[in-house]
Amino acid sequence: MVTEVAIFTALAGKEDELGQAIVRGLEVIRSHPGCVAANVIRCIERPGRYMLTVNWTSLEAHTVDFRGGPLFMQWRSHITGLFENPAEVFHYQAY
Repeated sequence: MVTEVAIFTALAGKEDELGQAIVRGLEVIRSHPGCVAANVIRCIERPGRYMLTVNWTSLEAHTVDFRGGPLFMQWRSHITGLFENPAEVFHYQAY
């Protein structure tokens, strides 16, 4: 299993809107067969920052299957125009 960690920083004045959009978009991510779990949390010190964590069955399930398929554009449609580009995205694996 691989964990994707993505940090999104909201555009000024869009802090709450971004959080709500990410939550709505979680349904899209969770519908992918390679997604094991997906969650989002908000930073306390910087309320415009959100950390999305997605557990994938493999790196390819995220980088090839999800990103290369129609669900990726559907997911992004929820959050486009609400955050500073680029978001930070890294993948982690249990050590």
